[in-house]
Amino acid sequence: MSTYGRYEFDDLPPVPFAMSGDLGWLAAQPAPDAWGIGSAPAKELPALLSACAALGLPLPPAFVKFAGDGELQRRIRSCTACFVDVSAAPVAAPGADGYLIRFLADQQGCLYWYLYVTADGSDHAVVCSPSHFGPSADDDPDVRKDWDDPDGEPGPEEVVFCGESFEAFLCRYWLENELWFADNESFPPPAVDAAYIEGFRSFSATEGSVTG
Repeated sequence: MSTYGRYEFDDLPPVPFAMSGDLGWLAAQPAPDAWGIGSAPAKELPALLSACAALGLPLPPAFVKFAGDGELQRRIRSCTACFVDVSAAPVAAPGADGYLIRFLADQQGCLYWYLYVTADGSDHAVVCSPSHFGPSADDDPDVRKDWDDPDGEPGPEEVVFCGESFEAFLCRYWLENELWFADNESFPPPAVDAAYIEGFRSFSATEGSVTG
């Protein structure tokens, strides 16, 4: 079985918490001692907020809250050692009328997760790609790349849908990783309804990793 898998979004189990935008369900979880994806506010967040303001691009409150709160980041752990990697500026999404903002990276650079925000800021989702979009920490955050240019850069076929909202993606990511640690490292299972856990385990055993 590969580390990451792809399958139909409609087959995913629903999230077990109300998605209110304040990440209250996450704040209520214990903070593990190790393997957290972050521990401090993303240093790129002020530059990102400034760049988005210049574009008139609002960001989901849950995204801004999570990126700016190291304690919330500590409550999400990753069995593949992923880490918070917030881009300092949005970049034009390939083949779509919107922007990509990187926020999570696989330790070995296998995959990157992005917030996709429509050009008018009215909607968002989470997408994933093996390609690195957006400036790195050492890049000039004012330089935005347009991957639609015919210069050999990644195209839209390398970007896949991964979550209907930032908070829902985060919830599934937390849940699947907590189940992995419970099954493989003898940690207690996450405090959600047992029927949901068994349903999720059955789905994962059949389909593979949901989020990484």
